[in-house]
Formats: sequence, structure tokens, C-alpha cells
Amino acid sequence: MVGDEMLRGISGGQRKRVTTGEMLVGPAGALFMDEISTGLDSSTTFQIVNSLRQSIHILGGTAVISLLQPAPETYNLFDDIILLSDGQVVYQGPREEVLEFFESMGFRCPERKGVADFLQEVTSKKDQKQYWAQRDEPYRFVPVKEFATAFKSFHTGRAIASELAVPFDKSKNHPAALTTTRYGVSGKELLKANIDREILLMKRNSFVYMFRTFQMAAGLFRFIGGAARNMIVANVFASFMLLVVMVLGGFILVRDKIKKWWIWGYWISPMMYAQNAISVNEMLGHSWDNILNSTASNETLGVQTLKSRGVFTEAKWYWIGFGAMIGFTILFNALFTLALTYLKPYGNSRPSVSEEELKEKHANLKGEVLDASHLVSASSHRSTGINTETDSAIVEDDSAPTKRGMILPFVPLSLTFDNIRYSVDMPQEMKAQGVQEDRLELLKGVSGSFRPGVLTALMGVSGAGKTTLMDVLAGRKTGGYIEGHISISGYPKKQETFARISGYCEQNDIHSPQVTVYESLLFSAWLRLPKDVDSNKRKIFIEEVMDLVELKPLRDALVGLPGVNGLSTEQRKRLTIAVELVANPSIIFMDEPTSGLDARAAAIVMRTVRNTVDTGRTVVCTIHQPSIDIFEAFDELFLMKRGGEEVYAGPLGHHSSELIKYFEGINGVSKIKDGYNPATWMLEVTTVSQEQILGVDFSEIYKKSELYQRNRALIKELSQPAPGSFSLPSLLSSLAPSFGTLAAKCKKTSQDLLNAMGSMYSAVLFIGVMNCTSVQPVVAVERTVFYRERAAGMYSAFPYAFGQVVIELPYALAQDILYGVIVYSMIGFEWTAAKFFWYLFFGYFTLLYFTFYGMMAVGLTPNYHIASIVSSAFYAIWNLFSGSFCSAFQRVPIWWRWYCWICPVAWTLYGLVVSQFGDVMTQMEDGRTVKVFIEDYFDFKHSWLGYVAAVVVAFAVLFAALFGFAIMKLNFQKR
Repeated sequence: MVGDEMLRGISGGQRKRVTTGEMLVGPAGALFMDEISTGLDSSTTFQIVNSLRQSIHILGGTAVISLLQPAPETYNLFDDIILLSDGQVVYQGPREEVLEFFESMGFRCPERKGVADFLQEVTSKKDQKQYWAQRDEPYRFVPVKEFATAFKSFHTGRAIASELAVPFDKSKNHPAALTTTRYGVSGKELLKANIDREILLMKRNSFVYMFRTFQMAAGLFRFIGGAARNMIVANVFASFMLLVVMVLGGFILVRDKIKKWWIWGYWISPMMYAQNAISVNEMLGHSWDNILNSTASNETLGVQTLKSRGVFTEAKWYWIGFGAMIGFTILFNALFTLALTYLKPYGNSRPSVSEEELKEKHANLKGEVLDASHLVSASSHRSTGINTETDSAIVEDDSAPTKRGMILPFVPLSLTFDNIRYSVDMPQEMKAQGVQEDRLELLKGVSGSFRPGVLTALMGVSGAGKTTLMDVLAGRKTGGYIEGHISISGYPKKQETFARISGYCEQNDIHSPQVTVYESLLFSAWLRLPKDVDSNKRKIFIEEVMDLVELKPLRDALVGLPGVNGLSTEQRKRLTIAVELVANPSIIFMDEPTSGLDARAAAIVMRTVRNTVDTGRTVVCTIHQPSIDIFEAFDELFLMKRGGEEVYAGPLGHHSSELIKYFEGINGVSKIKDGYNPATWMLEVTTVSQEQILGVDFSEIYKKSELYQRNRALIKELSQPAPGSFSLPSLLSSLAPSFGTLAAKCKKTSQDLLNAMGSMYSAVLFIGVMNCTSVQPVVAVERTVFYRERAAGMYSAFPYAFGQVVIELPYALAQDILYGVIVYSMIGFEWTAAKFFWYLFFGYFTLLYFTFYGMMAVGLTPNYHIASIVSSAFYAIWNLFSGSFCSAFQRVPIWWRWYCWICPVAWTLYGLVVSQFGDVMTQMEDGRTVKVFIEDYFDFKHSWLGYVAAVVVAFAVLFAALFGFAIMKLNFQKR
């Protein structure tokens, strides 16, 4: 399984390779590939790009690939380079000539600096100065516009311009360049492939797919989803459509009682045609042929029943309804197809940009020079390079960054782990292929130590178990079997205590989308800092952290949804780190903090990490394809190979000398080339294929080395405790008049009374369902955030659940008042304080128990999709047993009466009816009073009003309590 943030699946790097492989399948001659290396180790990235290069050269194809932080050896595989900055082409041409162009502009790439990283930073106002090479001239900032203009005069730029000036000879076109079909295969093959995929998904999600037999309804809601393009918006409008279809379908209000200005809704309601077809098919059958009173009428019981409900009595309506259902199904699916084809996603996918960045971009485009005062902070002027040495031709920046601590004290702690093994149940697919073992071992006896003030890189090829080891050490694994010993400064690790002194920056940046950057940090600090930290010091600490990770310009920016709006990937990554830093942890785990970032952004993040380590904290980072600068910013390396075994754990040394010395000392390992990235070389020489070629096991070699013995001694030493240590309102305002006008002033006959009750019932059910469906996707998203924050020790489950419940109370009250006043006045209920209060009372607690039921359904199920399906099933059951259409309680079959007592909607309808009509003594057309009619027809007694109110309140409390229980006791996150 591919998996996601809730379901354990393949690793991030493997998921990225799946995406790349999916695009490569087929005869495409032109490939456009965006950031295909994110999450991959540098060795794997090199192999993929090298394969693409060979394929393109042999087949004569075209490939345009954007990469973040490409290693030098990967960068050297490309033929041409396109360098873009602020929307302008700074350079386009042969890779070998790009450095010549920038040297002509006065800039030079330092030794041990990747050319790709140099190109990323040389056009930046904040990083350009360090590359100035004109020693006899003072440095001046060269804006992007000047670079772009100079390139047009450079010989490469002139050659491109000359080539483009000559009209293209169409006779030289390659036949394959002219595409004559829209798709690569025939329509028949496309149809077969899509059907096969649906069948596969049906097997994997049989519980969900069994509800797709209702094709008309499925088509309607598919169309609403395609047109809304947002889950919350779709749920709200789907509830409105369900209201229109149900209320105007002739079921709740009979055809003759529908107001003339609403009758159009009757004729376009699919439910009208379905109900007529089903009713005619049943009532015109032999079971309903009896004539009750031949003297009064010769019509059969079935015909009389149809007429009483305003249903057509002609047999042709069966076929009309049948045809209408097919027509509606085709129509809705066609509209769904058009919506997918022509409607674009909501939101602005552009990331948040600070005012300072906008000024800098504007200056670059205009060729202006910004004064230094426009920049955010002094640290922004400094080099983003880390441990970068420059030759004598490069001007050194006088304001080199200094080590900085933090305002709050902490206790430096070490972490040791010995013989850690982690396994999961063997997947059924592997057992089906003949694997006999019951468990799949992902970590095989891993041992090591992480110390304060030491920045450790946890590396390995994709799938080596880096994130798995981090999850085990941090206590984030929710499943599987863990063996081994973990200690914190000599004491056995206890997760409850460990969560308070550690931080974990996950690879997936999970944040609440509707809060600002500052609010995210403030929330984390409030919940995770000790109570003796006063408010002023807490705010100062937050400001310091924001300054460290350069988030001050984005202080008031909304986080937003990834890829839709809000923060960019790089900004989210920095926010993730900041959220953990404000907790003032002693030990910090960072899972791929530089993945998805360009060279400059990665350098900013690593500078932040380096500053954090220099305060004496223990920091461990998993990292993929680091540049030489970033790799050599680490102090130590913990290297793992595929299969979950360590092959090196020790210092890097100056220019990675210790690492290189160790592996070059192994017989048969190739020497590193000059200028080669040690991180890439290390991963290449330790692959499984290299082990097979050399006939060695790097894990066994490590365990026999002197380095391993020193590490064992260090683990033993650190395992000893130190001496002395210890948008709803607008929709409601439109729905309320709808319900009001549907049954306005209905009070003359028993049918009028039933119509008014039907309108009340519809109001209860549909507004409640709308609340339920609207809250579920929000709760599902926030639950994922809750899992991360609870694992980080920010709070326990009870305050989170309590907060989620309490926050709904004022919203439901405002909703009830806004909606209730309009409906109450338009339907024409009696204007007394008591009756109006009871109407608002039952409306309020009904909205609450529907809302809490939606939250409970999410809490009790693994994901939103199952929660919505389970909820829909109960909507139907509540509708059936609410008492509105069952007539008197005694008429319900005895084996189902128990469910009428536990149906919350039945109690709400009971309370609404008896509170509004239960004491009305007005006579009806048959001589009975309204009170007597209600008691005879529904068995509703006004004397029960107090008990009914208590039951409705109890349902709201029950569903809220079950939501809290589910949040506290159930965990559906599989890691």
C-alpha cells in the first residue's frame, strides 16, 4: 500500500519514485518533471537521472527536469541549464559555460561548493556578496534584470537569439512529433483500464463501494463534489440539495399542498419520479385490490392511498419514473464530467510572500538596488553557506553569524539505544508469495548514541529504515513489535516524560490550516512550556524562535492547506521546526528537514539547526541528498543500509576526512574523486549491489571495527546516570425562509397540521444532517494534527476533546437563533414566550447532538470516508423511526419499538410537536381538538414535555462523551 499520514505505507522516497515511474510508463517523447528527487537519497537520484539521460540520448527525446539541491555529480549529468530568477531567464545554455558567464559578471563559485547551490544563491540579494570575485572593485549588488540583460549579450545568449531568428524548416519535423490522437491508446483500452482500476478499488474498499449501487444519487453527489471542489462546501450544498429533493419530492409535503412558487421543485425532484414509480408499482398490485366501502367509492385501497398522498394513479408513471432515473443518472454524470473538465480548483496556490520579499522582487525586476534597511534582519545579510571555505578571490562577509543561545534554560540530555529491533506482521501479499515468517523485521539490532551539542545525520538509501528508527526512538510507532533498550542520560526512557523534553519535526508538515504562523507557535508554547514561564518571557522566546527560522515576515500569514493556499513547502518546513523549538526541548528529532527545499532555503534551515545545536541540545536529522555544505555541517553520521542495519556511526571529520578514511580502508572500495560529494559517494559504495560485487557485508565489517568498540564503550558510559542527577450563517438565512414558505400559515385541517409537522421535521433532520456532514471533514483534518501534537506531549486527549466540544456551543446557539426566529415566525406558530423558548431549546440541543454525532462518528472510525458512510446509514434509520411516518407508536412492529425509544430525532419531533401543539384546544374539521388529534395519531402527550427535554439533552451529552472516549482510547494512525 502507498499509504498516507494515517496509514502506514511505503517511505516518502519510494512514493516519489512511484510518481516518477507512473509518468515514465508510455511512449512520451517529451518529459516535464518537477522536483523528482524530493525525499530520495543522492545515490538513487543520480541513478534515476542517469537512466533518464541515457534514455533521452538513445531515443532522441526531450526532458526538462527541475531539481532541489542536486548533488554535483547529478548536476553534471545535464546537457543544458536554465536558470530562472523572479520570472526572468538569467541563463540558458550548455552547462559547461554557466560559470564563465557569472565570472564575466564578477562572481566566482568557491571550492567545495556545488555549482547548483552557487547558481541558486548568486542572484539573491541576501547571498550574493559572498561570491564577489573582483578584488580591485568594491562589491555592488547586481539585480536580476541586469543579469538577464547581460546574458543576451553573452555569446551563448546571442547564439540562442540567432537560432530563434531563423524560421523553422517544417520539412525537418520528425514524424513522431505530430500527435494525431489525444490519448496513447484507443478508447476501448482506456475504458477497460478505468474499469479494471475501479474493480481493484472495489476489492480494496468493499465497504465503501457497496453504496455505489445507488447510481442516481451517486451521480448527483459526484456532480456536487465536482462543482464545489471543496469537501466542506460540497457537504453543505449536498445537504441543501437533499433538502430540496426530499421536501419537494411529494413525500413530506403532498403535491396539492406545495405552494405555487415552489411547485417547480416538485417537477425537477428525482425523488418525485422515484416515489411515484415505486408507489404505483406497489399500490396498483393485487395486495391492495380490496375496496373498503363500495357504497362510497369503487376505488381500491391502493388507489385511495395514492390519492391521499397526492401520487399519480396511472400505471404509466412506473415507466416514467424508470426513464427519469436513467435520465437523471446520465445528466448528473455528464455534468460531473463537465465540472472536472472545465472548473479549476479553488484557492490560490501561490505561497504567502512577505512585504520585504515583494519589495526585493520588485527591485530585481526593475534593476533597482534596495537599501539594507529594507531587509528583515542583520542575519539575512549573512552567508547561507555552512562551513563553506572560499578561496582568496572571494570577499569574506565581515558579519559572520555567531552562535546564539535561547532565553529559556534547559537540561542537556543524551540518548542511547542498544539492540533495537522493530518488526510488523508479515503482509498477506508476501505470505501469498510463499514467505513463511510471521513477522517482517524492519530494524535488526541497531545500536548507537546521540549526545548534547552534537549534530548527528541519520542517513541511508530510501527504505533503509531511517524514519522507522526515528519513530521508534521518539515513541511515535502505534503498531508493530519493539525490542531493545532506550535510555535518556542513563535512565530508562518513559514516553510520558520523554515527550515533554523532546521535539519531533515530521517529514509531513501537519498544521491546522485556519491559524496564523504566530498563533501556531503561541499555541505550542502555551501547552508545552512549563507553567513557571511567565507570559512575557514566553512571548520573547517565541519572537526569538521566529527570528531564528526567519518567520517574522510571515508572522500574520495563515498556514493554509498544502498546495492550495497559505505557506509554501519551505515555509511550512520552517514552521514545523519552529513549533518544536518553542517547546524548548533538550532532544530534537528532525525527519528530512531539508526535503522539498531549494539550496538557499535548506541552508537557512540548517543554519537554524546549527544554532540550536550550539545551545547544547541533542539534535538528530534524517537527511537525503545533502549538498557538500549541508552534509559537512553535521558533526557525526549514523549510516544505515537497506534492511535496517547500521554500517557506520562516528564523526565526519574535517571535509569528511574520518568518514572517507573509514570506507577507503575497506578492501575493494573505490576512492572518492576530487570535488565529489562525500554523501553521494558514501551511499554509492555501500549499496547492496556493491556488497555483492565485493563479497562483503558492511554491517559485519562495522561490527568488527575499532569504531564499533568505541561506540559500545560510549553507549555503556552514557547508559549510566550522572552522579547526583534526577460559513454557516449565510446558508441558514437562505434555508430558513425556504422552510418557512413551504408550510406558511398551515393550521386549518389535519393535513395542514401534518404538513407543518413535516416542515418542522425536515428542518430538524436536514439542518442537523448539514451540521453533521459539515463538521466531519474539519474534525478529520484536526484529528491528524491532534495525533502529532499529542505525540509531542503538547496536551492529553481530554482537554483536546473538551475544547472541540465546547467550541461548538456558541456556534450552535447563534445558528439556532438565526434559523429559529425566521422559521418560527413564517410557519405561524403561536407567539408566546414559553412556546418560543421550547422551540429554540429543542432546536439548539438537536443541532448539538447532530454536531456531536458527526464528531463521534469520525472519532470511532479510521477515516472520514467510513465516518460519512456510517453516518448516512444512521440518518436513514433515524428518518424511518423518528415517528413522523410511523403514525402512532403502537403501530410500529413490537420488535422495532425499542429503536423508537433510542432514536434521537424521534424525541426531538416529540418535543417540538407537544410544545407547539400539545395544549392547543382548537377544533379541527373532524370535531377533534388539535391536542386530541396528536394524542390519537402520534401518541404524543403534553405532560411528557419535561422528560422529553431531558432525553434530548442526554443525547447531546452522550455523543459528546463518546467522542471524548474515542479520542482518548482509540488511535487509528498506523506508523
